[in-house]
Amino acid sequence: MKQTVRNISLGAALLSGLLTAACDDFFETDPDNIINVSDYIETEDEMYRGFLGIITCLQEAGDQAIFLTDTRCNYLEIAANAPVALQNIYNYEPTDGNEYADPTCYYKIITACNDYFDKMAEYHARLGSSMSEQAAADFPKLISSAVRLKVWAYYTLGRIYGKAMWFDDPLEELKDLNDASVFTPLNDMGAIADKCIELLDNGIEVDGTTYAADLDMDWPSWIDPETGGSAYDYWNYITPPWMILRAELLSWRCSYNDNSADWLWIRDTILQYLYDIYTNADGSIDEDSKTPDYYYACTIPLMHTYYTIFFSEQVGNDYQLIAGIMYDYANQQRNRIVQYFCPSYPGDGFYLQPSEYGISLYGETDMRGLTQQLNMTYINNQVAFTKYFYSRQTGHNYTYLRSKIFEIEPTIILFRGHDYHFLLAEAENHLGNWRQAKTLLNNGLENEFANGRVDGVPVDEGWSELYNVWFGSSGGYGDVGIVGCVMGTEYDLPTPDDDDYSLTEEERIRLYDLALADEYLKEYTGEGKSYSYLCKMAARYNDPDIVADRVAPKYPEGMQGKVRGSIETNYFIDWDLTGE
Repeated sequence: MKQTVRNISLGAALLSGLLTAACDDFFETDPDNIINVSDYIETEDEMYRGFLGIITCLQEAGDQAIFLTDTRCNYLEIAANAPVALQNIYNYEPTDGNEYADPTCYYKIITACNDYFDKMAEYHARLGSSMSEQAAADFPKLISSAVRLKVWAYYTLGRIYGKAMWFDDPLEELKDLNDASVFTPLNDMGAIADKCIELLDNGIEVDGTTYAADLDMDWPSWIDPETGGSAYDYWNYITPPWMILRAELLSWRCSYNDNSADWLWIRDTILQYLYDIYTNADGSIDEDSKTPDYYYACTIPLMHTYYTIFFSEQVGNDYQLIAGIMYDYANQQRNRIVQYFCPSYPGDGFYLQPSEYGISLYGETDMRGLTQQLNMTYINNQVAFTKYFYSRQTGHNYTYLRSKIFEIEPTIILFRGHDYHFLLAEAENHLGNWRQAKTLLNNGLENEFANGRVDGVPVDEGWSELYNVWFGSSGGYGDVGIVGCVMGTEYDLPTPDDDDYSLTEEERIRLYDLALADEYLKEYTGEGKSYSYLCKMAARYNDPDIVADRVAPKYPEGMQGKVRGSIETNYFIDWDLTGE
């Protein structure tokens, strides 16, 4: 019998009502208080149940970054009935004390993880070698997965608030934030990145044994050991992978301490990973393995269907998905995405819509723009941001994901295939490989190399042969670039080959970085990531105008000075943890 039915009744849903119980009853984790010391792991199933309690905490934090940071970015504006707190976020009023800016949800994840490590250590110490074979095999994987969730929480705190309070204590009693034996203030994202990378690289000690942070739990096999659980493949997306976390953190660390070794790691590791997926043991390209998943995960083709990861509710082996937070309305798992973005949502919950300035950023042919209507369209005579709840069928025909709009529960994406491409372009740029950076950003390798391979190009051009798996086969599309895949506007970037070229290498790198930032803003609308990318660039070049120049034009002229002043004072979100 399936384990989900045998003892803890998770059933076919992603995370059942038990998960709510796991967080509320099993591991009480409220950073405003302390954990429930009396709780401990009694049975093997509670190892899994405790981990899923952390996932429930993750669900609670899922939409926080979207409403906090996208509201302050260059695309969205508030609708007429937006609550005062959200209006204040939009209008760049002070964020300290604003309910939308409260970081408690992220610290709740961290506290839950620390508590989990502590309880797992107690459980391991009691049982020793008497664990079942499966539990013994899964124990390190569960620990590893929880480490990455803790790292994700700190990564998110850092890119939103620019600082964080680090602690490893399970907080079994109230502790003073000034207690240096428990809390370590990390005052910029560089310090947070260092601490997170250290944890990812060294793992964590639990009951005298150090466990690596890169182990993956095979959830489908645990849920349904009889068949291998292929129907539950989407469970494997609930925890961010080690590689993408480390690559993102390295790119942030380079904004504070530029290091070619970090950029090399990002480029070489991602390239090798994508290459290994579709090559044979002898290194030859496995043409038969070029499934649609390949074309979307490893390259960016000229098609729009990779956006199905947004207007899908239960994500299987879907194109482009790396990690996401999934919900099930039937089991009271909710986020506010559709409520905030859809004018037809019942009640008065429609709070955010595309701004006139945001709409103007997209060209006529851009699939994401109002003309092509992939991510925005008219609903009830209002322009609505539809990335999460409207499914494009054919032409300009759309349908809601469910007949009852309030039941739609889309996945909140944490990482997706485009992240590989932006990271690669960023790394190639800083390694001095401007051709690669420009090609990845604009129209891709398929248009750069007419013969469908990078072999034989001059050595000084620096193209890795690992890119050879990026080309189409059997008439299919290969990589056509970040801009090309949505028929966006190409970036006319100066190159050292131009007759009138006069930039220093530092100036060129910055210019290419800012082009990547501009496209990142267009691609990641409504995902809680785009504003943070601007913060990364502002920190890298010590220039808050990088943020202000892209955000202020959204506002009326009379407000732009206030917005600029706020950004120049602190482009991160301000929140005083001490309450002083």
